[in-house]
Amino acid sequence: MDDLTRQLKKQFGLTEFRPGQHEVMRAVLARRDALVVMPTGRGKSLCYQLPATLLPGLTLVISPLIALMQDQVESLKQRNISAAAFHSGLTEQQRDKVIQGLHLQSLKLLYVAPERIQHEGFLRLIRKCLVSLLVVDEAHCISQWGHDFRPDYMKIGRLRQELNNPPCLALTATATTRVQADIGERLALRDPSSVVTGFRRENLALSVRLCSSLGEKLAALDRLVKQCDSGTVLVYGATRRTVEEVASWLGQSYPAVGYYHAGLSDEERRLVHEEFRRGELRILVATNAFGMGIDKADVRLVVHIDIPGSLEAYYQEAGRAGRDGLPAACVLLFHERDLATQEYFIQQAAKEPSSGDRAARMRTLLRDMLAYVSVRTCRQLAILDYFSDAAERAMGPCGLCDRCAGEARADQASVQNDMTCATAVLQTVAWCDGRFGVSRVVEILRGSQSKAILSQGAGRCESYGACRDFSKSAVTQMVKDLIASGHLAVIGQEYPLLDLTRLGREVLNGTRALDAVPVGNAGAGARAPKTQAERRAAPAIEPSPPGDPLLYERLRRLRTALAEEEGVAPFVIFHDKTLRTIASHKPVTRAALLEIPGIGDAKAERYGRRVLEIVNGE
Repeated sequence: MDDLTRQLKKQFGLTEFRPGQHEVMRAVLARRDALVVMPTGRGKSLCYQLPATLLPGLTLVISPLIALMQDQVESLKQRNISAAAFHSGLTEQQRDKVIQGLHLQSLKLLYVAPERIQHEGFLRLIRKCLVSLLVVDEAHCISQWGHDFRPDYMKIGRLRQELNNPPCLALTATATTRVQADIGERLALRDPSSVVTGFRRENLALSVRLCSSLGEKLAALDRLVKQCDSGTVLVYGATRRTVEEVASWLGQSYPAVGYYHAGLSDEERRLVHEEFRRGELRILVATNAFGMGIDKADVRLVVHIDIPGSLEAYYQEAGRAGRDGLPAACVLLFHERDLATQEYFIQQAAKEPSSGDRAARMRTLLRDMLAYVSVRTCRQLAILDYFSDAAERAMGPCGLCDRCAGEARADQASVQNDMTCATAVLQTVAWCDGRFGVSRVVEILRGSQSKAILSQGAGRCESYGACRDFSKSAVTQMVKDLIASGHLAVIGQEYPLLDLTRLGREVLNGTRALDAVPVGNAGAGARAPKTQAERRAAPAIEPSPPGDPLLYERLRRLRTALAEEEGVAPFVIFHDKTLRTIASHKPVTRAALLEIPGIGDAKAERYGRRVLEIVNGE
C-alpha cells in the first residue's frame, strides 16, 4: 500500500480511488503541472486535498465562490485537516486567525477568491509562505470560451510568478478541447499531465420539453415537483426577475421555497446558501450565480425554466443533480421566445469595449446549445460528442433520456407494426393458395402496380398493400422469419412456392396468438438488439430504499442533531450514501465502522460512539 492509499483510508475513510484520481495525485506529488477534467461528483477536490496533506508547506486554492470555500473548509476540518478561507466575508477576528495560521505555517490549505490575489497586502503575506501547489478550481473561468469567463482569473498567471512558479493543478467539470487548450495557454502549464475521465453521468435522466407559453412551463414544473417525493429540487432561470417570480409562484403551493441571484446582498446570499445546505429549503430557484461547486448530494431534480447560454453551462448546472450516484432527473423547458433573453445578453456583451469577439463566441455557444435541444438521438451521446469524449460515447446510448425512452416506445410500436405485417403476410399467402413464391408475395404486400401482379387479381386481396410502409428487404425478411418460425412452408424446389402450415392457419383462425411468435427485425425502423443501457428501466426520481429504512431514519436524525451541535450542514457530517451503507451493513464495532466508505479515523473518533449506539439499538 503506497502513501496515497494509506492517507486515503486514514483521512477520508475510502479504500479505493475513482478513475483518474490516483494518476492526478501522482503527478502533483511529482511536482508536475496537471489539467483535470472530471464530471461533477467524481471527486475533483480530493485530487488536491489528499496530496496537500503529504506536501510540505501550503496548498493555495483559487476558488470562485465564498460558499464553495466554506463547504470545503468545513469538510476538511471534519477530517482534522488544517484549512482556512480568506475572503471578504470574514470578521476581523477570523481574518487575524487566518493570518496567524499563515505566519505559524500551520495551515495545509488556504482558499481564496481570484479577486483576492490582486490585493498587494495579500501578496505580501503569501510571498512569505512556502506554496507547494497552486490549485485553480473551476478553471474554465479563465477561458473566454468557457461558460463563466471571469476577468479576475486572468491574474492567476502573475500570481504564479510571484510565488516562484509552483506546480499548478487546473480543475474543471466542463471543458471542451478548445477550452482545455485555452486554460493551458493562459496558465502557462508546462508539459501538464492531462486527465480527462469522461463526461457521462449514468444516473441522470436528461430531457427537453417544448412549451408554447410560460403557463405551460409552470404547469410542467408543477407536475415535475409533485413527482419528486424526496430530496431537493433546483430550478434555474435566466434572469433575476424570472427567478423571483417563479419562486413566488412555487411558494403558493409548496413549503420551503427560496431564491438566489447576484442581486441579493452578500448576507442574503449567505443565508440562502446556509438554508439550502442544511436542508431547510427543499426547492431553490436560482440564476447561474448558484451552481459551481455546490455539493449537496440529494438533489433529485434540476429544472431549467429558461435555456442556458451554452451546453457547458447546462451540463454544469444539471450536474448538481444526483451527486450521490442515485437516480435524478434533469429537465429543460424550452420555448423559442427564451432566445430573446440570451440574445439580450449577447448584445450587452457586444457593447463592452474590452470584450473583443466575446459576443461572437457567445452566439456560437448558443447555437451549440440549440443543437442539443433539437437533437434526435440520445442526449447523453450529444453531450459526449460536444466534449469529444469518444471513449464513453462508445458505450452507447444512455437508455434514460427522453430520446432513448422515445426510441423504446418506437420499438414497441415497431413490434406492433411487425405483428400487423406478419398477419398480412399470412393472409396474403392464404389468398395466393400456393400459387406464388416469396418475391411475388412481397410485391402484393407492398402494393405493386405491375401488370403481372394486377393481372393476377392481387388488387382484390384483402392484404394488398398492407406493408407498403416497409422496405422490400424488410418484408422479405418478415416472410423468411415466418418460414423459420414454422408459420409458412416452402413447397417445391425448382419453383419454390409458399403455403400456410397448420400453425399459420391456427393464427389466421384465431386459435393461436401471433405475438408468441419470435418475429425478426422486419419493421421499417428495425434496430439491432438493445444494448444494456437501453434495457435499463427508466429511472424514478425517488431512490431505492436502504437495507433497513428504520435504522436509516434514526441515523438521519442523529446526523441532524450532530450538524446542529457543530453548526455545519448535515452532508458535512455524513453523506446520504454513507448512512445508507451503514443501514445496510450494520457495523457493530469501531473496526467495522471504519470499513464503511466515507468514514476515516477522524470521523470514527468524533462520531463513532454515537453511530454505533444507534446501530446497536442503545
